[in-house]
Amino acid sequence: MYYRTKINAKGKIHYEVVEKYKAPLTGKWKTALVSYHKNTSRARKQAELELLEKIETLISDTEVQFNPEQIKTFGQLKRNWLETWSVSVKPQTVKREAFVVKRLGKIIGDDYLLERITPLLMKQCLTSYMETFGASQSTMLHIKSTCNKIFNHAVLYNIIRYSPMSVIKLDTPLEKKRLAKKKREAKFLEIHELIAFFDTLSKRRNPNYYDLAIVLLFSGLRIGEAAFTKEDLDIQRGIIHIDKALQYHDLKVEEYYFDETKTVNADRDVALPKVACEAILRAIQRSEDFDKYALENPSDAFTFSESVFRTEYGSPITSHSFREVLARVESELIQNCEERYGFKWTKHVTPHSFRHMHITYLQSEGMSVAIKEIMDRVGHANFETTMVYTHGQYSSQAKTV
Repeated sequence: MYYRTKINAKGKIHYEVVEKYKAPLTGKWKTALVSYHKNTSRARKQAELELLEKIETLISDTEVQFNPEQIKTFGQLKRNWLETWSVSVKPQTVKREAFVVKRLGKIIGDDYLLERITPLLMKQCLTSYMETFGASQSTMLHIKSTCNKIFNHAVLYNIIRYSPMSVIKLDTPLEKKRLAKKKREAKFLEIHELIAFFDTLSKRRNPNYYDLAIVLLFSGLRIGEAAFTKEDLDIQRGIIHIDKALQYHDLKVEEYYFDETKTVNADRDVALPKVACEAILRAIQRSEDFDKYALENPSDAFTFSESVFRTEYGSPITSHSFREVLARVESELIQNCEERYGFKWTKHVTPHSFRHMHITYLQSEGMSVAIKEIMDRVGHANFETTMVYTHGQYSSQAKTV
């Protein structure tokens, strides 16, 4: 360890304490330094301590990348897993998972030793998480899934011998289970409810929302995938090619852009029935009419987009804009459904509801579609994910009775 004095371009003096260390990966000697501004024994001593800590961190952070023995705490494991996993998913997914991991840190301390983390401790931590944040059943399943991924990563790379999550079963309070079931069922529409819903939606000012709902119901597309362009459609064969998704979260309209799909399995060709093809052709015609009108009547409010399904001002329809329309439809049905259609409206439709319904109908009685075919059609990699989307139909229950 040695010291040196430096003078910057403005003539100001500062001091540096310097030390060499051997890089763990290359075995080569490198230099680390810490600056300080008062040439006193106290300042030098503090700088020396900071330099030693800096070198220790540099070596430790490097060794953690390749030496499993150096990953000893839950905090180190979390960071290592997130860095490894994040390269395989979309930035928005990483952002969401990073938020979950941050919350986990409030329940499972970053300084907890991995050798001390047992199934019993993890069970208590998950219970504490649910009580502290008032988490729903679906949220807790997500949290459990994240913990599984973290500890499975540790097992895979010989950081620990077994996962403390392997025997964990979530004990969700009965009230939360009922609430989760109620929310899940509220997103699914029976045939008579679909008729009322589409009839009401058809009366909205922008018919693109009506046609978009038809396409989502008969294709199972995610709302981000439904921002496809005219070039993605092979109308002669009745096939739409999905290889991108619209990114719009936290962005202004002019900042929207297309990115890769959610997963590799999401890249696919989806066969469309005639009713969906007709809905797309109607939307394409409207888009062409809008573009012509916007050119003849320029306005700062208008936006030009390649997407087939657009708002009244030309921007791609997003989950947010679609939810606003669905909320108005729901409000109208709550007030008038019984008078118009003979039953009370109790459902809550979201853009993702159509995907749930599509998968459920494909698995309903009379539809001989293999689960693998359904997974390929909707872009799922795991069987479990597809099964989560399944809802019970009243008609099936009636036949059983």
